[in-house]
Amino acid sequence: MTVDQALQVIFASIGRLLTVVGGSAAVAYAIFHWLGKSWLEQKFKKQLEQFKHDQQKELEQLRHQINALFSRISKIHEKEFEILPKAWQLLHEANGAVFDVVKALKQYPDFSRMSEAQLEEFVKVSRLPDFRRIELWDAKDRLEYYREAIFWVELGEAKKAQTELNNYLAVNSIFMTESLQQQFNAINKALLKVLISEEIGHGQPYSAELVKSKSETLSHTSEMFKNIESAVQKRLRYEEA
Repeated sequence: MTVDQALQVIFASIGRLLTVVGGSAAVAYAIFHWLGKSWLEQKFKKQLEQFKHDQQKELEQLRHQINALFSRISKIHEKEFEILPKAWQLLHEANGAVFDVVKALKQYPDFSRMSEAQLEEFVKVSRLPDFRRIELWDAKDRLEYYREAIFWVELGEAKKAQTELNNYLAVNSIFMTESLQQQFNAINKALLKVLISEEIGHGQPYSAELVKSKSETLSHTSEMFKNIESAVQKRLRYEEA
């Protein structure tokens, strides 16, 4: 109800009273009319001010909540953009190390053509541990010895790279989207499966079935790797850079 509407109700009642009392009350009525209207206006003014104050308070609270939410989301995205490149780097290293272990075509040094000086230099810079270097020097079949020794070196390096990837994902995958979490975890498990299979099957004769299974596994892993690369680039808005 507006001020005028409220006054009309009040003054209508007073008007009916004045018709009974008479015009002698006209002055008192006029004073009451002015005071009453002023009082009601003040009352509505206070209520309006209180309403505006409450609205402003709610707006401030809402603004604070929105800013806090925006700040939290921004920090999550900042963390995501920090961990994704690192996760991709570790995946790239682990994937490369695993494929070094399992690839069919490998190049080995021709020890039969090396002079003692060349052999000494090769042994000095090789990735073999010290005791393997000594054994290589004294081995009757250096090529066969080196093939076996370098396999275990490469397997150890691949295991280490895969473990680093696994540990990083265990701590940081929470900051990835659900889709990227699933893709990274899937390829991480696939790489581990390849390494376990290669270690168990090492030294055993290759069957056609084993070669086919190994080829299919590597092909699937390569496809997973490409899909993750595309997903990471899209998530980081690589095309907009």
